[in-house]
Amino acid sequence: MIGKYGNIIFETSDRRILSFQNFSQNVSGRWGNHSIIGKREKMEFNGPGKRKITFKMDFRAIYGVRPREMLEKLETMVEKGEVDYLVVGGRAVGENRFAVTSMSEAWNTVYSGGELASATVSVTLEEYT
Repeated sequence: MIGKYGNIIFETSDRRILSFQNFSQNVSGRWGNHSIIGKREKMEFNGPGKRKITFKMDFRAIYGVRPREMLEKLETMVEKGEVDYLVVGGRAVGENRFAVTSMSEAWNTVYSGGELASATVSVTLEEYT
């Protein structure tokens, strides 16, 4: 197992491949500026900002993954506002849970009868505090 987010398990085996690519994390601080007459502004650290993570996943039936089922899981997470920990390599990413704030999907291969054989999804997670 590579990791997991909610009920989505990232794994590679001889029967199933479900992983992510282009993982990107934005970690920031919150800063305020105070105006001082006749002088430069003074900066003040107000605390950590929210982490934001983006990544892509390829869902392919030939790798033991049901693309339509996986897309529906993610759509439900987005539309119901579900939050959970993102775990990679047995360690949580950050200290808090994350919400899937958006996703963008592309249906790459559709067979006759409408069977979805492969899809690509871009996911955005934002720290839930």
